[in-house]
Amino acid sequence: MPTFQQLLDELNKRPQPEKQVEYIDSFRKLKIKEIKDITKRDVLVYFSDLKKNHPAGAITWDDKTCFADIVEGLDKKGVDVIIHSPGGSAEATQSIVCMLREHFDNIRFIVPNMAKSAATMMVLSGDEILMDDRSELGPIDPQIQINGNFVPAQTLIDGFEEAKKVISEAGTDILPAYLPLLNKYDLHILQICENAKKLSEELVKDWLTKYMFKGDVKAAEKADGIAKNLADHKKWLSHGRPIGINEAKTIGIKVSDLRENMPLREKVWELYCVLEILLDRSPIIKLYENSNGVFLVKNIPFQQIMIPQMPPQEQKTVK
Repeated sequence: MPTFQQLLDELNKRPQPEKQVEYIDSFRKLKIKEIKDITKRDVLVYFSDLKKNHPAGAITWDDKTCFADIVEGLDKKGVDVIIHSPGGSAEATQSIVCMLREHFDNIRFIVPNMAKSAATMMVLSGDEILMDDRSELGPIDPQIQINGNFVPAQTLIDGFEEAKKVISEAGTDILPAYLPLLNKYDLHILQICENAKKLSEELVKDWLTKYMFKGDVKAAEKADGIAKNLADHKKWLSHGRPIGINEAKTIGIKVSDLRENMPLREKVWELYCVLEILLDRSPIIKLYENSNGVFLVKNIPFQQIMIPQMPPQEQKTVK
C-alpha cells in the first residue's frame, strides 16, 4: 500500500486529535533518525506548505533566525538538507547559503518533491543533489512584482526591446501603439529586471563553480552554461515548469539517483508524506528541524483587527 495512504489509515485508527498529533510527532522524529542512521550524516529539514499558496511560505529573510538555530551543534564535516520549497527571495537565499557554508564543509541537498525557483538556486549551492522520479527543480528566471502581480523579468525586458526595435525601424509614427506599454511601466523597471536576472545567474554560477564542480578544469564553463540555461525564460516559457531528474542531468547538473539507495529513498519519502499531512492539518506554513531534535515552525500570520473602544458615557445622577 502507498506510504501516504498508510499514514492516513494509521491516523484514522486514532480518532482523538491528541493521539493523531502524538503519532505524527513520533513518526516524524523516527524517520529523521532512520535517515541519519543510513547516511551517517546530520540532517536538516526545510519544508514549506505549497498548498496554502501564502507569501509566508516563500524563502524570506525571516528564515535566517530559524536556520541559525537548526545549524548549531551539528557535525561540521557534512549535512544533508531535505528541502521542499516554492522559492522566494534570491537575496535571502544567498544569505542562507552563506550561513550553511560557514557551518558545513560538505552539503548534500535531497529533493523529495519540489525545490523551485530560488529553492533551485539553493539546491545548486550543494556539493551533491539527490533526486528521483518524484523530484523536480525549476527555472531560475526572476519574477518581478508589479502592481501586486509577479511578472517574468525577461518578459518585460523582451517587451521593451521589441518596442525599441520597432520604433527605430518604423519611426515615431508607430509610437502611439506602444504608449500603453511605456506608460504602464517606469523605465527604471527595465534596469531592475536586468539586475535581477544577472544576480540569479551570477549566484548559481559562483556556487556551482565553488562546490558541485570543485576541482573540475571546466568548472566555470559548465557552471555558466547551467546558469544561463536555467535562467532562459524563452526556453522554459513558464516559471513553474518542472525540471525532473533526467532533464536536470541533461542540462549538466550533477544529480545522484535516490533509487540507487532504496532504503534511503523509502525513509525520505515517508518523512515527506508525514510532513505534508502535518501541514495539511495545521496552520503551519513552514517547518525547520534537525536530527538533534530542534523543531521550529512558522504559522500563517493573521492580522489583528483593533476594534475602537467607545469612550465611557458620562453617567448622570438623577435627583
